[in-house]
Amino acid sequence: MNNSNWKVSKERSTPFALRTICWLALNISRGFARFWLYPITLYFFLTSSQVRRASKNYLKRVAPLGDYNFIQTLKHIYCFSAVILDRVYFITGRTSQFDIKIFNEELVSELVKNDSGFILLGSHVGGFDILQYLTPKHGQAKIMMDISHNSMITDILYNLNPVMFNAIIDANGDNALLKIKKSLDESRFVAILADRSADNQKLIKCSLLGGEVSIPKFPFSLAHILKKPVIIFFGIYMGGNKYEIHFKKLRVSFEGGRSTREADIAEDAHIYMDNIQDMLKKHPFNWFNFYDYWEEG
Repeated sequence: MNNSNWKVSKERSTPFALRTICWLALNISRGFARFWLYPITLYFFLTSSQVRRASKNYLKRVAPLGDYNFIQTLKHIYCFSAVILDRVYFITGRTSQFDIKIFNEELVSELVKNDSGFILLGSHVGGFDILQYLTPKHGQAKIMMDISHNSMITDILYNLNPVMFNAIIDANGDNALLKIKKSLDESRFVAILADRSADNQKLIKCSLLGGEVSIPKFPFSLAHILKKPVIIFFGIYMGGNKYEIHFKKLRVSFEGGRSTREADIAEDAHIYMDNIQDMLKKHPFNWFNFYDYWEEG
């Protein structure tokens, strides 16, 4: 099973619309820009059967929502739209208007203090660019991503901050692995979204919300090959101007060496997905994989 069909999802906006909402957000107010989230939410609900179906399939899996109704999908899409809008502020460093609580920040602080390069595993649960809130304190993360997917929004948003744009490592680039290793050797930390597989990748089968999914093996193998610590990261949208940043240490043991490496890698992947499941049960509307993640058809 390979959930790489996220790559066929097409961007449904235009450069003009995206630039307009960015301009409104940065030049008028967040409150005014958020007003437009209501028609945007309704537009995607009415025009995208893929989004409706994916949201419904997911929401019926997650507890404690109980019986599904379409209002939940509207709330799900709105939550996603709100986080996309707030990316504008996090990317440009305009974070003073947010109320952000951080949990287990000492896990990152200690590694940064000791000049230890480490891997930060994120996911499409909550917002990823909220990491920029921590940049003044912990430095700029290198970010590995597939820049070919949703390239229009990537170009527009990340060009708002050239420093952040230059921190991106293209997952499809010829020298991606070398760039990651160089960053880690230089005591930087590299952020990777590890919940989506791609073509020609080795996969690990895991369980999520009662179904089987496949995630890429690469991020977990990388930690063992380079012998680097791993921190799981979530940037959870709590509504309004409130966010929570959660850091959790991933058990990565190098003691067994090559003899237990494959088993250790698989266990790390399962622990990562268990953390995602725990977070989704607490904050169900922060799931932002709007495609057939379980490939149920």
